[in-house]
Amino acid sequence: MPRKYAALFALLLAAPFVQAERFSLKDNENSSRYVETEADIKRRTFTEAEEALPPFPAEGTKWFELYVSPTFDKHLLISPDSIHAAEDGTVRYVLNLRSGKGIDNISSEALYCAPGSFSSQQGKKHSYKIYAYGDPVNKRWIKARNPQWQELGGAATSNATVRAVLHDVWCVDGIPSGDGALLERLNIRGGKYEADGRRSDRETKK
Repeated sequence: MPRKYAALFALLLAAPFVQAERFSLKDNENSSRYVETEADIKRRTFTEAEEALPPFPAEGTKWFELYVSPTFDKHLLISPDSIHAAEDGTVRYVLNLRSGKGIDNISSEALYCAPGSFSSQQGKKHSYKIYAYGDPVNKRWIKARNPQWQELGGAATSNATVRAVLHDVWCVDGIPSGDGALLERLNIRGGKYEADGRRSDRETKK
């Protein structure tokens, strides 16, 4: 075999090994440079905190009304006094879906704001959980049977639509830190009425 062809043949044989080494080094560099973020840790290590049910809303409880949509024919209410940040990173609150006839449907719930987006394929998704339902006649909680986390961003059920309002208040742009920040975000983003009682202009901004 002529010398020039022998040299070319040797280069062709060596090319795959050079490429393999290059990709191997690249992979190793990426792996060594990667640092697990706090969001990654939350996705991987979420552990639900057990909490006692909040006090049942008393007579005269001041409810905060949230804006849902122009066609929403009920009243979505939340008790500001019940809102707090749990140790597991969820938001705990008491919700009241009041019918047009004034019938209260009260529940004790939690909202989980995922570090990623709805489309994230890893870790826990944005979701909510109902722990108990209110008995307004006897002023007591009735614990939900086998309560489960319900993902948001899937089928557009009435329950999911209502909780999506809370998602937009607390999950978008990252969950606020602390009870005070949660309340502030609620006032800024969620109210159907302004602080002075005027109807919010959120409807015209949709």
